[in-house]
Amino acid sequence: MRKFAKRIVCLAAAAAISAAQFGVFAFEPNSWAADAVRSATNLSILSEEYSTKAFDQPISRADFVNIAMNLYATLTAEEVSTGPTNPFVDTDNPFANMAFYAGLVSGDGEGHFFPQATLTRQEMCKIMTSLFDSAGVSSYNYFPSDKVFSDIKDADQIDYWAKNHVAFMLDNHLMAGDGDTGMFRPKDPVTREEAAIIAYRCYILYGKNYNGQIKTTLRSTTDANGNTIQKLIKTISLPSGATIALRYASDPDKASEDITWQGSKETAPSGTPLQIPGSDGLYKLKTYSETVASGEAAEKAARIFPDGKKYTSKEEADAHMTEVTVNVYKLDEVTNKKYPSTLTFKINSVLKDDVIKIFDEIFNSDNPPPIKDATAYAWRNSMASGLYSDHNYGTVIDLNYNENYTVYANGTTIGTFYDPNTSVYSFPNDGIVVQTFAKYGWLWGANAWVNGTVDYMHFTYLGK
Repeated sequence: MRKFAKRIVCLAAAAAISAAQFGVFAFEPNSWAADAVRSATNLSILSEEYSTKAFDQPISRADFVNIAMNLYATLTAEEVSTGPTNPFVDTDNPFANMAFYAGLVSGDGEGHFFPQATLTRQEMCKIMTSLFDSAGVSSYNYFPSDKVFSDIKDADQIDYWAKNHVAFMLDNHLMAGDGDTGMFRPKDPVTREEAAIIAYRCYILYGKNYNGQIKTTLRSTTDANGNTIQKLIKTISLPSGATIALRYASDPDKASEDITWQGSKETAPSGTPLQIPGSDGLYKLKTYSETVASGEAAEKAARIFPDGKKYTSKEEADAHMTEVTVNVYKLDEVTNKKYPSTLTFKINSVLKDDVIKIFDEIFNSDNPPPIKDATAYAWRNSMASGLYSDHNYGTVIDLNYNENYTVYANGTTIGTFYDPNTSVYSFPNDGIVVQTFAKYGWLWGANAWVNGTVDYMHFTYLGK
């Protein structure tokens, strides 16, 4: 609660600024929602057109994903692109498209998004927790508090699939039960002012303080393959009068170095463009939000899930996996000498040939490090957040886990340490292992997310 209160103090000025800037809405929210609505508008999470519909009416799914993607882009300070194809048959709404490829929504499995339908409070909780996960601002290693539902009198009405999503929102004081009745009303529709308030609370909890006016542009352009896409672009007008990309707000001088990365025309067997090294000979270690912004994440997802549907059972996932044997060097810890060997694991069939090439390049390099263990595909139960690990999709490889540990934002760890200066099993950021995976379009868990979690063992194709 302390962090939440601190953010309210830090962002209190936003309400005052927005009140002066935006004057009177076409429709006015209730007095208890007015400050949040105006502040969210000032932060460009809500469009100025948001007030053209009554605030006390249920929000449509199309209007809600507009808010969600604007919040996502503001939290990550990155542009967001639509995917190369439209995943829905009943709407061409760009925000629904972005939300699908960012992992916030999936539709009904038959291509329907139902843009004009309303959504329930528990459905909103699921979308928001998925947003936090995709934006990398909260750790998926979340476990509900013991008494999270103790004051919620209708907790038994929350569907099983929504329990952890609702719990997360309650535990983080983003939502609460009604103060008079103690009812959460999980299946009530979300009103437009409720959606605005929740979005603003999420920004208070996870957003940054900016000295300037954030603005939003939706621009049509083309991706690297010539597909027409739309980009949601966040800029900020600084007190100096300069307007720059939001991601450079804390260091405006770097805005002049803003060069859009382009993959080479050479591709891996999967069709993934190989990355071009920089002038220093190193490959860029990109964050997940960067790949969402460029459309790269959507293109990768389309290769793994061509029908747009993620695997929902072990049987379904098993059918898309293949066993792969790769060349590695291992270390004889008695003689301290490396010797050639192999490792065998299961990987998504789409990535099999890519993975063989990656390991062959590492194996044939001048000074390959020893790789003693690898974990890739493993069907796991859903995490406490209700989401699946990308290990379930065979798009992740963990290497030398003990010496390349995971440190979650809450301080818990998996593995023992990370020290590339003293351990041959730890991977430095400029070493052959990290650099070869980056060349082939994979991300490294040590820098892929902005939520404070670092995962040095983790190499991920999709980005999670």
